[in-house]
Amino acid sequence: MAGANSLIASPLTEELATVHGKAQSGDAYYQGALALFHRHGERGLNINLAEAEKWARLAAANDSAFGLCTLAGIELEKGNSERGRYLYDEAYLNSGLLALARSNDPLALFCLSMIEIDNPPRNFPKAIRHLSKSADLGLGAAQSTLGMLYFTGIGVKKNSQMAIRWCSKGARLHSPLGMFYLGMAYSVGDGIDYNEDVAGRWLRAAADRNLPMAQLTLGMKYATGEGLARNLEAAVGWLERASTNGSSEAKLQLRKYRVLLENAQKGESSTALDMDQRSLAQIAAEKASASSTNPDEISSVAPPIESSPLSPKELADPVTYARKALTVEKNPTKAIRLLKGPARSGDSEASRLLGTVYYRAKEFEQARTWFQSSAKGGDVEAQRFLGMIFFLGQGVEQDYVQASHWLGKASAGGDTQAPRYLRIVEQFYKSDTTATETP
Repeated sequence: MAGANSLIASPLTEELATVHGKAQSGDAYYQGALALFHRHGERGLNINLAEAEKWARLAAANDSAFGLCTLAGIELEKGNSERGRYLYDEAYLNSGLLALARSNDPLALFCLSMIEIDNPPRNFPKAIRHLSKSADLGLGAAQSTLGMLYFTGIGVKKNSQMAIRWCSKGARLHSPLGMFYLGMAYSVGDGIDYNEDVAGRWLRAAADRNLPMAQLTLGMKYATGEGLARNLEAAVGWLERASTNGSSEAKLQLRKYRVLLENAQKGESSTALDMDQRSLAQIAAEKASASSTNPDEISSVAPPIESSPLSPKELADPVTYARKALTVEKNPTKAIRLLKGPARSGDSEASRLLGTVYYRAKEFEQARTWFQSSAKGGDVEAQRFLGMIFFLGQGVEQDYVQASHWLGKASAGGDTQAPRYLRIVEQFYKSDTTATETP
C-alpha cells in the first residue's frame, strides 16, 4: 500500500517531477498515479501504454489500487476480458480503493467509475456519480470521459451542451480524449457550430498526444478527403501510428492506403480514381466539361445570384454542377436547386448530396429524408450519415438499433468511416440494454 502521506498528497497539483520522484522512490500510490497519467495522457504527458504498464506493475506488486486498475484496463483493451475483470475485482476488494474514494481522492473515484463501466454488471448511474466527483476535483480524464458519455449517450441521456462543457474542461487540461471528442463535435456540428478547420485542429492535437482513435480518424480524413485535403502520405503516416498503438481498424485500412500511395508515387493515373465514389461516366463528364472551359474565365466570374436561370450545361448535368457549386463556388442554395430534380427522380448521389447540404445547415429532418432515399439505393455514405443521425439523435429520438443497422450496411458496403462508429454502438449499447439515465 501507499505511504502514510499518500492519502493527503495530491499528484494533480504537485510538480510532475515530484510525482515521478516519489514513484521512483518506491511509493506505490505515486507509481499507480503515474501509471494512470501515462495511460490517459494526464498532466501534459502523451499516452504511453508501455510506460503505463511498467509503473502499473510496480504499483500492483504492492496491491496499489491504481496499478491494478490500470493493468485491468490495458488487459481489456488487449481483449483479455477474464484477466481484466479479475484485476478490477482485486482492485475493488483488496487494495483499499474504497477507502481512498471515501476520502474524495479524484484518482480513486475515477478508478471506481471505470470498474462500474467496464466490469459487468455495468452500473452507469453509479459510475457517473463517481466521474462527476472526480471531474469536479480536477481530473482531466474524468472530465473527458463524462464529455464522451454525454456526447454519445452512453449510460446517460445524450446532452450535447454537457458534452461540450466537459470536453472543453478536459481539453483545457490537455486531455487527449477531451480534445478528440471536442474535435468530433465540431466535425459533425453536434452542440456547437460545424467547423471542419477547428475540428481538424483538435483531432490533430489529440493524435499528437498519441490517442489511437484520433490517429485513426485523422488518417481516414486524409485518406478520403473528408474535411481535410486528401493526402495519402499523411493518411498512411497516421494509420501507421494508430496501428502501432493497437488500433485493429487502422491495421485493416493501412494496407489498402499503402498500395494507393505506392501507385500514386509511381505516377499511375488510376490512383486518383480508386477512392472516388462516382461512376466512371460521371468523372469523365466532369473532366470533359472542365477542359472545355477557360480556367482564367472561371476565376474572374462572381458567384451567380440565386435568381439567375440555370445554364443548359447545368441542366444537362445537374449533379456535376451541384458538386462544383458546393466545392468551388461555396453556394449551397444553387446546389439545392440543381439537385432537387434528379433527387426526386431517384438519383442516389443527388439525394445524398442534398442530404449533406441540409445536414451541414442543421436541418436534420430534411437531411434524414434525402439520406434515407439514397441509403435505400445502396449509397454507403448516405447510410453512414443516416446511422450517425440516429446515433446522435439529430432531429430524431436516439435509436441505437437503427444506428447499428445503417452503420452496419455502410461498413459492409465499404464505407471507411462507418466502422469506428459501429464499433462504439456494438460495444456499449448492444451489450448493455439496461443503461439508464443518471438520477
